[in-house]
Amino acid sequence: MFAVLAVCESPRATQQPAPDPTPAPRGPATFLKGQLHLHSNNSGDSRTPPDEVARWYAAHGYDFIVFTDHNRVTDTADVGDMLVLPGMEITMNVDDCDPPPEGPLCPLHVNALAIDLHAPAPSVPSPADHRRDTLYRHGIALARSLGAIAQINHPNFHYAVDAALLATLAGEGPLLVEIANEAIDSNNAGDARHPSTEAIWDDALRRGAVVWGTATDDAHHYADAEAVRAAGELAFEGDRGWVMVRADRDADAIAAALLRGDFYATNGALLDEVGCAATGLHVVPSDRRARIECIDAAGVRAPGSDGLTCALGDRFVRARVHDRAGRTAWTQPCFSAPRAGADAG
Repeated sequence: MFAVLAVCESPRATQQPAPDPTPAPRGPATFLKGQLHLHSNNSGDSRTPPDEVARWYAAHGYDFIVFTDHNRVTDTADVGDMLVLPGMEITMNVDDCDPPPEGPLCPLHVNALAIDLHAPAPSVPSPADHRRDTLYRHGIALARSLGAIAQINHPNFHYAVDAALLATLAGEGPLLVEIANEAIDSNNAGDARHPSTEAIWDDALRRGAVVWGTATDDAHHYADAEAVRAAGELAFEGDRGWVMVRADRDADAIAAALLRGDFYATNGALLDEVGCAATGLHVVPSDRRARIECIDAAGVRAPGSDGLTCALGDRFVRARVHDRAGRTAWTQPCFSAPRAGADAG
């Protein structure tokens, strides 16, 4: 369950950069389209080899991808200008956890993004118990021992993570969380008894956590998607959710930007500019007629008189942007004051 296997076809060093406490810069930006959650046949639940997966994403306009196969490090060659970064989904599927599962299983998954293939073998103790916080801390520690960035995956998949747990985990260093895992069973919207993944994120932010929200595919099927559906199975397809990262086309620069929250998440809506400034969060959608919602600790409100700025409120402010095609982009929060031990994005 906690094994780490290396499959390294094109080794590269990817060192985890130190957090940058400065806000993301405001102004014209060049964003890179990136995928932080995808699977190949190294996972066992996908039939597509890694090199075919990489070519599929290159054909769909990605600037970088991170392989995240289950408990296995996958790396393969870059495809043209598209960077391929090694990663792994630390997959902890346990029969019992505390609090107990609502179904037959506790699937607690943490992505290790941009692994340093030259890092020494991890020496992380096995979990002492099956409390959810213990298991997640184990996954995060393992990711960081590999020189990687930790991402909490699909909080509402089997309702694995609530806001209190997310806030606790985020207090121990830079952390990402999937607020829009676009797999068909991720339950982003929640239900009558469970908040949405966005609501979980906002609750954690209200509690003082610094955590960056991502959109991902969690893809398992590519050219074979139609055949999977024809066989009566669920197809987990790609190019449905991704991040747009403000960085040079370099693995270390991308990792640094992810750590400091210099990116936005999207399922298709695009932004020309986004960043924290003294006046608050400034957002310029590519679709100038897009609708901007400002979200802070008090709830949802409209932008200021310029239509593009979300004023800082208590604790934080972030933006949700809806374009005319019905697609959404989510910015990272700006904070009213720096938080100890973490970035102020």
